[in-house]
Formats: sequence, structure tokens, C-alpha cells
Amino acid sequence: MAYPLNQVLAAPAEAANHLLHASTVYGVEQAIGRTGPGGSALLELTLRPLPALERENYPVERVRVVIRPDHTVHAFPLVSANRAFKHRNPPPLQDLCLQYPSDDAALRWIPEDGLEPLVTLVHRHLLYEEAWRRTGTWPAEDAPHGQPAHGSHPLRTPETEQEARRWARHPSPHPQRRPQQ
Repeated sequence: MAYPLNQVLAAPAEAANHLLHASTVYGVEQAIGRTGPGGSALLELTLRPLPALERENYPVERVRVVIRPDHTVHAFPLVSANRAFKHRNPPPLQDLCLQYPSDDAALRWIPEDGLEPLVTLVHRHLLYEEAWRRTGTWPAEDAPHGQPAHGSHPLRTPETEQEARRWARHPSPHPQRRPQQ
């Protein structure tokens, strides 16, 4: 069972301690939790790369995750000076652009998923950013930015369509597929 966000909001230091000792989250080297403005939970995390990526000299990442009482989430890289980011929201926040809220729920983190999947999403995003900096290619289907013409962004690859079906949270019609160009 995932660590609930309401529990994170009630006791951020305990949530940080959970992340340090839970076997369900990989790579958390340090975690500090505190209550922030307006009752937000602030988690400052140090995340080490996967072993294969560590051998490729991927950096240890530091990130602040802000969980607001309405379960809105923001993730801010703490060591980002002079590093490019492909998926970052525009100023003034400049937090990581983790997902598009109207995309298929099967392909998004939602608050009911809890803390561990959120931290995993943030960690994966930071690893993908480093892969993009090194290769110029995002290592998974790359979500477009901006508002789609209708509803959610269409899925472009059979692999992502398969994952959307695999992780479906509710019965839905087949996802849209973007025509090959």
C-alpha cells in the first residue's frame, strides 16, 4: 500500500523517514521533510542514479518536492545552474513538467497513487533529463507541450498504447494514435 499524501501533509518528516527506509523506492540517499507555507509538505531529496547509469557518471540529483494541501505537486531541481532541461514549466515556477493533467490517467501519476510512485516519477524524470542532455533524445515517448487540439495528447507509439491499456484505471475507448509523419 502506498504512503498516502494526506499522511505526507500531516507529518512530512515522518514521510521523509519512510522514503529513506522503504524498500519500495530506489535511490533515496537523503530525505528531509518539513511543513511549508500554507500547510504544504516540502520534501528535499537526494536521489542516486540506477547502478548502470551511475557507471555512466550520471549525477546524484537533489530535488525539492512540494505537495500542496489540494494535492497539487511541484518538483524543483536544486542543482540546476548551467544545466538545460527539456521538460520544465515556464517562469515564474520553472518546476519540472512531469505530466499533462488531461492525458490518460493510466499514463499519469494521480494523488491516489501515493508518495512512492510520485518520487519514482520525479526520479525517472531527472534521469530522462540527463539522458536527453547527453544524447539529444528523450528516452521514452516524448509528450508534446501545450494544449492539444482536443482532449488529451494522442499516443504515438504501440508501446505507449499497450502501457495505457495495461495500466487503465477505468474502461475507456482505444487511445488516439498520432499518424506517422
